Amino acid sequence: MEGFLRVVEVFPPSFSIDKKAEPEFALRQKTRDLLEKIKKIQKFTDYILVADINDISRVKVSTLVTASMIQEQLNVRSVPVITARDSNRISVRSQILTALSLGIEAIMLVWGDRYVEGAKNVYDYASLSDMISEAREISERAGKRITMFAPVNLSSLSTEKGLEIARERLLAGASYLLAQPPTADNVAFNTHSKIIEEKGLYGKVLLNVFPFRDKQDIETCRKRFGWSLSPDLEKIAEKGEIELLKVARGIAERIKRMNFPGVYVSTRGRPEIARFILE
Repeated sequence: MEGFLRVVEVFPPSFSIDKKAEPEFALRQKTRDLLEKIKKIQKFTDYILVADINDISRVKVSTLVTASMIQEQLNVRSVPVITARDSNRISVRSQILTALSLGIEAIMLVWGDRYVEGAKNVYDYASLSDMISEAREISERAGKRITMFAPVNLSSLSTEKGLEIARERLLAGASYLLAQPPTADNVAFNTHSKIIEEKGLYGKVLLNVFPFRDKQDIETCRKRFGWSLSPDLEKIAEKGEIELLKVARGIAERIKRMNFPGVYVSTRGRPEIARFILE
């Protein structure tokens, strides 16, 4: 396996589906802006992960195309996210083979949160492990040994079912598991690192650093995602966003000191934040 990995998440170019809000798609400009932002942080990252957007109000460039463009133009390894929710088996197989043909050497497979309305949910696999296994088989038949990422819910690892799911994903062929909820402060770090070690997953999980903006942002994420976040984080937020970013940087440094295999940084649409956290 590789050394300490720094995985930085970005979003593909996207636009409002509402013509009144955005009459024209300034595709070239938005693409150029994304590449310029990534160019400024690429020396601080090993993989740029192009995340999926679960927002029916926006139309996006595909993660495959965005990842290929980043890799080709900036010479940085890119990871497109492929979502079970959005494609049937035939389409997923095609996306995997297309990624390989584009020279992409890493992918992330996710189940994907359900659309409540406005779009169909596909889920043409029995489980995410089933999807991972097929992706591994396709890559091997193509003569490629790719790095494959998959998610893990740290909150569920204390249950028999949650641990079984995590192990099945690794057994199916996932190289690393990217963790949620985020490791937001030292309280969370102690909890997350303990359970990962207890469950024998220490060399396989990349903890997530998630830069919160303020107290309202913390509360919004708590309600939207069901995350258990320490009250200490809100006290830090009272001092301003820069203090929250300092906490995020401290967690990233601690993750590296404790010999985890890597760190996964959510930039939340602001790639430049990765430089502050990882420099």
